[in-house]
Amino acid sequence: MIKVSCLPIWVRIVFRGLPGLWKGRHLLLLTWLVFMQAAVPGRKTVKELSRWTPFHITEWRFRRLLKAAYWSAETVITHFAWEAMNSFPPPKDGVVFMVGDSSHKNKRSQKNPAVQKGKQSKDSPWFFGIRFVLLAVCWDGYRIPVAVRIILPKNDPDYKKENALFREMVQQTVLPEWVRTVIVTGDAAYASRENMKTVIEKNKSNSHQKYYFVFAIARTWKTDDKKSIKNLVTYLPCNLYSRTWIPAYSNPNRRKTFWIYRKTVCLRHIGDVTVVLSKKGRNAGPKNTKIIVTNLPKATGRQVISIYQRRWSVEVIFKELKSGLGLGEHQVTGDRNRVEKSVGIAVMAYLFLLITRKNDIRPGKPWSIFQLQNNLRMEVMTHQFNHLLNLRLNKYLNS
Repeated sequence: MIKVSCLPIWVRIVFRGLPGLWKGRHLLLLTWLVFMQAAVPGRKTVKELSRWTPFHITEWRFRRLLKAAYWSAETVITHFAWEAMNSFPPPKDGVVFMVGDSSHKNKRSQKNPAVQKGKQSKDSPWFFGIRFVLLAVCWDGYRIPVAVRIILPKNDPDYKKENALFREMVQQTVLPEWVRTVIVTGDAAYASRENMKTVIEKNKSNSHQKYYFVFAIARTWKTDDKKSIKNLVTYLPCNLYSRTWIPAYSNPNRRKTFWIYRKTVCLRHIGDVTVVLSKKGRNAGPKNTKIIVTNLPKATGRQVISIYQRRWSVEVIFKELKSGLGLGEHQVTGDRNRVEKSVGIAVMAYLFLLITRKNDIRPGKPWSIFQLQNNLRMEVMTHQFNHLLNLRLNKYLNS
């Protein structure tokens, strides 16, 4: 990477249609910040990013941009997500998958208003950092983050539960017109009664697009006849399970084998759903059995398992945001608004790479954000060398 003194014209075109009224040179600064976040290798602190920019794009100007309260990172992410979804060929059946999950970014500063201590699961180690919820839209081999929310500490007056943030993102996300069916999926943490009812109500209120859900649920759920799902998992004979396989998400040339059992039940407070029990071995115990529930009509067990595997796409996005795009490395403290923008800048850089390097992503072929970054750096350095060569040539001709 070399120091960049001039923005390529195709970078300015991407930011030209951003909504909102921008004060002063804030739109130019946002363009430089997102562009540097996507192109610069190594650490992504504000000080490090300013080292690769022209002399008039300084660190304190970047910090003033993050401090400005009149613009929202959510609006910019929504605009870029819409552009990214329309940049790739739609699926033939019009089916997309809306995947939600949470993660955290480790921090050391105790002055950060969003920092908290907790565990991701019972057996996970303790962490001290920022928690956030991400919603992604996926189809074929494409994965596009469309919304992100910070999970505030419980003592904050504006605290919202993780499931409430997930429902808010699902309700506010607007999908293109070519989408016919939306399947909302998540792990057992998102299998709440309110989340399922939100998907059902959205399906009733939206006549153009059909909404369904596929969630992993806990064993404590009960049917309308007050029988626990736990009894079905514990006392079901092994000979009732059937063997099936699905292609692996990370490598379609490989496949995963599962033993599944499908049954239609009436869940309490939800209604008629399809319950699929899945385990990796026929003789595996009840503790190793995954319970997946869906309201998809006439869904087979293999289809439900394949849809639930789509959850892995959001885990790939987490890895790419943290390792390749430096999520949460701006070192901003004291103001929650700056923390939200700092996390949002990494998501903007992810979407910026999808929009500008869309020709590098081939349908049906695996890709990564690291590959797109390398291609972006090569094009940026080529543009910079040509720019410097033209300046010296014009100076020589005019002398």
